[in-house]
Amino acid sequence: MESRNFLTHQQIFDRAVEHLFCQGRTALLPHGGGAYRGYCGGCPVGSFIKPRDYMTAMEGVPVRYIGEQSPDARPAYMDVGVAALRKALLRAHINVYDPTTIELLSCLQNVHDVFGKWEWHERLQSIARQFGLSVDLLKMAA
Repeated sequence: MESRNFLTHQQIFDRAVEHLFCQGRTALLPHGGGAYRGYCGGCPVGSFIKPRDYMTAMEGVPVRYIGEQSPDARPAYMDVGVAALRKALLRAHINVYDPTTIELLSCLQNVHDVFGKWEWHERLQSIARQFGLSVDLLKMAA
């Protein structure tokens, strides 16, 4: 069996912070909602997905669905997108089997998709507190 070196929660958080503040705006789908990939970038979760692993079926699938074991917990039409997203994140060395990692990804996705840019700093500080992460990079990005 292949051994995987998964990214730590701190590494995930730091890369998401860098991505958000370098991009400087949300990447939205034409009919609303955040995009994993878009013409002006993508959400923090999408920044981990390599171009070869990206599928349009991922769009519209909340990252929290990759942790749902029961297919009844999500709409059936999302199954292909969920499987592709799970595989892409695993290839990016993200532990998709750890509920805490999925919760962190979901929180980071919400910062991008739900909150205005002016709220990002405060929301990211809150996420860092929730997961016991350092805000050093966040302080430099401010």
